[in-house]
Amino acid sequence: DLDLTAGDGSDLTDGERSGALRPDNVAYVMYTSGSTGVPKGVTITHANLVNGVSRLAEVVQVAPGSRMLCATSINFDVSVFEVFSALTVGASVDVVEDVLELAKRDGWTGGSLQAVPSVFAEILDQVTGRMSVDTVVLGGDALPAALLEKVRAAIPDVRLMQAYGQTEDFYATTYHVPDDWNGTGNVPIGRPLGNMRTYVLGPGLAPVPVGVVGELYVAGAVGRGYHGRPGLTAERF
Repeated sequence: DLDLTAGDGSDLTDGERSGALRPDNVAYVMYTSGSTGVPKGVTITHANLVNGVSRLAEVVQVAPGSRMLCATSINFDVSVFEVFSALTVGASVDVVEDVLELAKRDGWTGGSLQAVPSVFAEILDQVTGRMSVDTVVLGGDALPAALLEKVRAAIPDVRLMQAYGQTEDFYATTYHVPDDWNGTGNVPIGRPLGNMRTYVLGPGLAPVPVGVVGELYVAGAVGRGYHGRPGLTAERF
């Protein structure tokens, strides 16, 4: 029963808080999966969050009055995109247990949904011809080019997007897949969102030439660091 109001029911003022509210205050701490060791708590600020959800709402074309499917656990930052990118522009949020629930329904109509490619592939046969969605955002895993035609067959006239990011930067890039795209392998991760930058770097953090393999670095509106782990933060951020 957290009371965020003053005694008379009015909003608290900065003088009644331990400090003033600022854009660089922490909005949430989201833990990584721990696949590389002990899970790390990533601190994302309000400035990070506002930039991310506003840029995503723009590129995904989340429209006022539309519906966004919310099928992701709140333990993952995709849920932040699903909830706040919708609410900040006046769209509604349709909360379901997970995206697999769509296979149990007679159909679903909405503006946008996000899913992991490998999971979404499991339900395409069941939802073919039973869904009308403006934009499907696929992310969280590599997006095989072979999956694109299956999605288009299942959901005619859908707009397909690839999204990429890590817990440390919320979302970093998006790629609107053209209708006539016929590449092979995996779909590109696209270009950085507004106020984000990406670099492919080699030894000494020097940019590598085009076509040379390197490490992907993300800059701009990234998180503050790892909660309570200053050494690791200094190493990675």
